[in-house]
Amino acid sequence: MENLTKLEVLSKIENGGYKFAWINTFSDLKLIELIENNKFNDKYLENLIEAKIFNKNKELSIIPCEDDEKFSVVEFDGAGKDYIEEKQVLYKNKSPFNGENDKLVIRNYLDYDYEGQAFVNYTKLCGIEWRKGNDE
Repeated sequence: MENLTKLEVLSKIENGGYKFAWINTFSDLKLIELIENNKFNDKYLENLIEAKIFNKNKELSIIPCEDDEKFSVVEFDGAGKDYIEEKQVLYKNKSPFNGENDKLVIRNYLDYDYEGQAFVNYTKLCGIEWRKGNDE
């Protein structure tokens, strides 16, 4: 976990190769695709409750610190870890693509206890499936 300034957070998002952002602010909840003409806007950080910036394997979890000048940022990399994947249908108005059957892809990462029993250790957003099976 790191405590970063607004500029450091924006730099980490821009240079991290992330594809999507789930942004929860006091006034809105957004799910956006991060592409050339639709980057993460610094205004999202002004009223932020929590943001998840993600791609297939990596996630940045961002929440504001109490001093209002910094943000607590946790990076997760699921490469090489066991997981169970699930898909949840998005309402048409909640999908960045406005498709009829768009799905949010979620991975439940597993760990194992001392007896070898699997349990979900971490859950993260990893993509959106849209347009007749395209998976990003």
